Amino acid sequence: MRVSKPNDLVPSIKNISQSLNGHSSHYIKKEQVQIPNHLHQKAFDHSFLANIISIASNGKIIAANRAAEKLLGYAKKELLLKNIDEIFPSYDRHIEEILKQRTEAGHALGDVTVMMKNGKLLPCQITSVVFTGDNHIQKAITTLVDRSDVIRRQTGTLNRLHNLEHTLDEEITAKEVSLSASLVQRKLFEKEWKSEIKLKAKQIANAVSKAKQSERSDLGQELHDNVNQLLAASRIYMELAMRHSKGRHDNICRSSEYTLTAIEAIRKLAKGLVTTAIKNVGLCPAIRKMTHDLMKGYPIKITCRMDNALNTGMSEKLRLDVFRIVQEQLSNIIKHAKATRVKIDLSQNKVEILLSVADNGIGFDVTKNADGIGILNIKERTAFYNGNTDIISKPGKGCVLTATFPIEHAVKETL
Repeated sequence: MRVSKPNDLVPSIKNISQSLNGHSSHYIKKEQVQIPNHLHQKAFDHSFLANIISIASNGKIIAANRAAEKLLGYAKKELLLKNIDEIFPSYDRHIEEILKQRTEAGHALGDVTVMMKNGKLLPCQITSVVFTGDNHIQKAITTLVDRSDVIRRQTGTLNRLHNLEHTLDEEITAKEVSLSASLVQRKLFEKEWKSEIKLKAKQIANAVSKAKQSERSDLGQELHDNVNQLLAASRIYMELAMRHSKGRHDNICRSSEYTLTAIEAIRKLAKGLVTTAIKNVGLCPAIRKMTHDLMKGYPIKITCRMDNALNTGMSEKLRLDVFRIVQEQLSNIIKHAKATRVKIDLSQNKVEILLSVADNGIGFDVTKNADGIGILNIKERTAFYNGNTDIISKPGKGCVLTATFPIEHAVKETL
């Protein structure tokens, strides 16, 4: 049996593009090839992402790069003797769903468990794309990304939250026993007990907030890997459209689909992770940037009157919470208020920091419609600092949301 050399098995971007468009190698030779095939082979071999190429119909592995060898613990010769389904446990139903999705759409993305050579199981995210190789054979390139570190960090965060909750339960139980045994000190103890519960609640809320930030960081890494694959596929189809008139419209459409998917992934990520931007440029510039972007997309005029000096006097957590409150209220206005003008005021006096967001929209009855998730989130963020939230609105009279934060709680870093 003839064993093909690796260079014969691993397609370059040029060959993948040729195969996807259905052109023969004789026709492609008429085109000028700007990038030598050995450079694509080198890029494949030295990629930091684990990549495996297999026959789509039977799963026979025909190529694997060094990252794949390192991740799975196999030598290249050993991988070339296997089928793609041999590196996944037979009981993992996710791989069946991913392969079915790949058959229907030509590409698939999902989380699976991979079995290493030593028998250990490794959680991974895989991206698999089908393309037409030489002799019109359907092949698939599958990228594996190790998720074990992400899962360990998430598990560690959950364990810390569980331990904190368990500690809180033990302390509360001990206090309750002491309270029942000492009626003389009951009133004094109740005050102390409530204060401790409130403090522990703040600690739990802070732990949850830190866990969310960690998850967002992990999400950013995963989306980075995903976006790279989407943009690579988009580039392949765009190069096909630029080089060949046949099927150009279809190739442009496919390229556009991949690009839009990547844009949407980045948009969601950027929308959720604003902590760094606020820390680097400050609260007031971050709010102005958000309002500027909204005015580009919606027919609304937003004016801001804010004291830039506030940024230095507020804790980092409070700056983020104020930004979230403004973001939430602007979202409510865009979705429901039909307003054309919005005014944002952020100021400080000797006693408190005052935030006001007013619009000229259709308004609403605060006795009936003031318990939505968005409004409740705003109230919870304000209450964390012993502040107050006030909403003034009537049907047809617009809405004014006011949030106040006592200075003594606003200028200190929370636990």
